[in-house]
Amino acid sequence: MAENESVTGLVIALGGRIYALHQGSIVQLGERRNLVHALCVHEGRLYDAGRTMQVVDTLSGETVAERDHWILALCSHEGRLYDAGSTNRIFDTFSQTEVGKREDAIQALCSHEGRLYDAGDYCRVYDTLAGEPVAVREDWILALCSHGGRLYDAGADGEIYETLSSTLVARREEAVLALASAGGRLYDAGEERRVYETVSGTVLGEREEPVGVLCAHQGSLYDGGTQGWLFDSLSNRNVLAGRKGITALCSVPADLFAALLARGGQVPQPSWGRLNDWFAG
Repeated sequence: MAENESVTGLVIALGGRIYALHQGSIVQLGERRNLVHALCVHEGRLYDAGRTMQVVDTLSGETVAERDHWILALCSHEGRLYDAGSTNRIFDTFSQTEVGKREDAIQALCSHEGRLYDAGDYCRVYDTLAGEPVAVREDWILALCSHGGRLYDAGADGEIYETLSSTLVARREEAVLALASAGGRLYDAGEERRVYETVSGTVLGEREEPVGVLCAHQGSLYDGGTQGWLFDSLSNRNVLAGRKGITALCSVPADLFAALLARGGQVPQPSWGRLNDWFAG
């Protein structure tokens, strides 16, 4: 059995298509008419959103909310689902209540220590529901991450901060697009085409194209980006490849994943040893 056949419970978005990886199989869960930018597990359901300007229950295909511009972030916080993006607004998804308005696009939402935070092209991190800025940066903020009891942010200037103290913890030469907490360590990746262990600066791997997404899953870390290749970051091994860029990743609990698999459709593909042309078009 190939080593990659052990990957299960991970959901990925490649362009507008959503897939599940399960023990050597690739199962298509859904297809949207435009790019999917966000996947989020909330109250036992998986939701997706993006340039369709809709939040969709991935399992049922039901649209649960519609916006007037791209949705770039979803976040489950204290029993409620929130969405935000190029509308410059943050919504309580199901009640359709606007809970925040910003000057520019919202790139990230993060639940941390009982509070919801947002950040984006307005160069600030906000305590979302309080409506108060908690940090100011010199450039766009593209990622937020709760790690080890602290909140971190990173963005277009390549700088990574412990948010609430504004302590600089790392600096990259190009934009940082993603942060993730896995196994008690903080990781970052972005335009440098590298995946870093943030504090030590150790490079886990180099990629051919920018890395836009990181995801902790079952004790490991996965990364993907515009090249369409998914890597197990900690082992630096390629898991799969495709022609479409990876725009979102999500680790899904076993019971929900089983339900998704039951509704999904098997995708014919070569053996796991061949990593080309799996996702045509």
